[in-house]
Amino acid sequence: MLSRRMFTGCALCAAIGLVAEDVSAQAPSGIKRTITSRIDGPTQGYETLQVIVDVEPNFLIDWHTHPGTEAGYVLEGVGEFRVKDAETRQIKPGTSWVTPAETPHTLKNGPQPSKLFVTFTVQKGKPLATPVPAPT
Repeated sequence: MLSRRMFTGCALCAAIGLVAEDVSAQAPSGIKRTITSRIDGPTQGYETLQVIVDVEPNFLIDWHTHPGTEAGYVLEGVGEFRVKDAETRQIKPGTSWVTPAETPHTLKNGPQPSKLFVTFTVQKGKPLATPVPAPT
């Protein structure tokens, strides 16, 4: 039998899942985000999300920023990763990166689907990604 406390806990889990879906809904077509973990912290006003990001072949993730740090690791696929004021990097399985908060960056995926594991430590209540103009 489902107690009131267990039901409330399940309802909270469902609500958190809906919030997580909001993050997925923000992703442009060509990208699928699957949140595997979401916790408060490391400091007040921030949250840490661990996300599997699936990117379709030849898809361009246009220039954007995040309201916190992005740390990523390539599980599958290849592509070209660019960060403002830095050289273009070729990424492949085993490549990792860290992008500071509010730093414009972009990714051009290669001819095969890619799978990335990304940890975002971002300010709560802000969009996970914000489009920005290409740097000049």
